[in-house]
This record gives sequence, structure tokens and C-alpha cells, in this order.
Amino acid sequence: MRAAQGIIALALFSAAGRAEAGPWPTGKGRFYGNLAYEFLSTTELATPDGVTQEIPEYLLHQVGLYGTYGINDRITAVLDRLGFRSSSIEEFESASGIEDLRAGIQLQLGQRGPWIFATRGIVQAPTGDETKGLGILPTGSGAWEGDFRFSAGRSSSGGRVYGYGEGGYQIRGESLRDGFIYEGQLGFWASSRVLLIFNIRGVQPFESEPGDASLASIAGLGDGVTYTALGPSAIVELGESWGVQVEVEDAFNAKNLATGLKLRVKVFWQR
Repeated sequence: MRAAQGIIALALFSAAGRAEAGPWPTGKGRFYGNLAYEFLSTTELATPDGVTQEIPEYLLHQVGLYGTYGINDRITAVLDRLGFRSSSIEEFESASGIEDLRAGIQLQLGQRGPWIFATRGIVQAPTGDETKGLGILPTGSGAWEGDFRFSAGRSSSGGRVYGYGEGGYQIRGESLRDGFIYEGQLGFWASSRVLLIFNIRGVQPFESEPGDASLASIAGLGDGVTYTALGPSAIVELGESWGVQVEVEDAFNAKNLATGLKLRVKVFWQR
């Protein structure tokens, strides 16, 4: 019985760590991290009014680090993003630089039956530059930001299938509009080393009218950014402590950002 419980716990840790979210703790003294590369090539721009229009080719390359460390069984430290961004618009402008730094804490709230609950708080420092590329190719929002989320999830008794949902409040400074953020994930272990996932995430500003901040935001960092992104993901464990993840996503219900199919590749490790 204890052996079976150990296998389930390990499966949950693997799924939770690779999910980069959800209510599961990393575990006391445990560490999870990944290095991610993201790529977007598109000629579509969702305007602040939600109308899609054609633009010259927009290219986005991002490299970022993500990590969690279990301080104890209830508290997990989170490096939510430490990244570098490079973008360009054909025959117009290009820009690159570090992104806004995101870090915070996740607190376990408890468990009820098969359900587990947690809350997470993230602070975003304006380490990027909102003026890059004449203000339309920024590497950051230019404002202190943060978000608070509540999440709930569960797995099957054998740990082969899991799912979670979360929602929260996005706080934005410098007259940028606050919003509601949400995320969900359903995962299935197709084999002992292959995990198949379906993701959904998004943000919805609370106010319908723009604030005093500039709307310029092709990359999706400025005021009024709205989207719902969804898509599949696959994780392959290549060893006991590392592996790769590939995912694609597309967005709808979009405003004030470049849209299109985004590719994301991650190399992860844990101990």
C-alpha cells in the first residue's frame, strides 16, 4: 500500500512540476526548473477593438528560465520568469532585451478527499523596457505588476489522469487596467515516460474603456491586452531527472496583441 502511494505521489509531483502551475507542492527540499524557447511568426494583429488586421511579418523569439523550490511541505518558492526577448517587424524595426522579472510564493491551503487547494502570489518587477522598438516592440510593461491566484486540482486514484483549474486577480500599475486571469490543464500519462496535456489560459481586463496608459502593445504587454490561449502539449521523460516538453497554442477572444500559432520547447530537470 505504501509503495502504491509513493508511486502516485511521484506521478503527481512529475505532473505538477512540469505544469508550472496548479495546486500541487514541489515538496520539501525538492527542485524543479526548465529552460524554455518560444517562437511566434505572424502577420495578424488583434487591435484594441478586437478586430484582426494584417501587418508585415512579426517575429518573436523568447528564452526564459522557470523554477520552483520546496521550502517546506506547504510553501514553495517560485521563479516565474527570468527571460530574454527579441522581436522584429519586417522592414520596420527590431528590438531585444531582458523581460520583466516574475517571482513569488505558493502556499498550500489543504486537501479535501482527492482535491488539493493552493494559492499563489507573484510580483513582477519592471526590469524590461517598454520603450523598445519605438514603443511597439517592448521587452516589458514599464510597470510594477502582480497577481494572486487560487487553484484546485485532483488526480485519478492511480495518478494517471490529473486536472486543475485556477483563477485570480491581475494587478497592474501605471494606469494599466487590472484584470481577471485564469488557467486550466488536463493531463494523461500515455506511458510511463510520455505525458499528454491540454492547456487553456487567458486574461480579461475588468474595465471596458482604456486607462490613461498607452495602448501600444504588439507583443501583448500594454494596456487592454485580452486573450484566451489553448493548445496541446507533450512531455517526454528522457531520464530519471530530466526531459523535454513541446507545446503549441493559438489565441482567440484577442485584443491588443499579435496573434498566431506559438511554438514552445522546454528542457526540464528536477531533483
